[in-house]
Amino acid sequence: MPLWYFVSVWVHVLAAAVWIGSMVFFAVVVLPALRGAGLAALAPGALKGLGVRYRRLGWTSLVVLITTGVTNLMLRGLGWRELGSGLFWRTDFGRVLGYKLFFVALVIVATAGHDAFMGRRATNRLADEPTSANAARIRRRASLLGRATLLLSLVVLFFAVALVRGLP
Repeated sequence: MPLWYFVSVWVHVLAAAVWIGSMVFFAVVVLPALRGAGLAALAPGALKGLGVRYRRLGWTSLVVLITTGVTNLMLRGLGWRELGSGLFWRTDFGRVLGYKLFFVALVIVATAGHDAFMGRRATNRLADEPTSANAARIRRRASLLGRATLLLSLVVLFFAVALVRGLP
């Protein structure tokens, strides 16, 4: 394989590591720390500031993943003609790629929903009325959507590995 393919795959894997790793870090380290007694008062402002920076990182990672994903397919010799063929999608590689792309689409929709609606509503509500039942309900929904996005991303990763190693 040419050097460009190697570099493109490396950047793709790096972007996936940043995307998934940052979600795990946010869920396992940042959010529990902000819920702790010492930082709870800072949580609304911190979540708002972190959310803006995190959103930039996340969307940049997704754009890089999509760009390098298309590049990787092209460098493997799969152009629009092959991808437009029904025969391709009936191959093992085509089916796995189809599953991966389906879950990528779900990740994008879930991320957009979280960023545009749930995450912003949760941080705004938490800032306005931190102890209200409404704020807690919206925060739980945002948290569930964030966790669902992480789970969907791990499914994408599963199918990415299956593309290069085959399904068990």
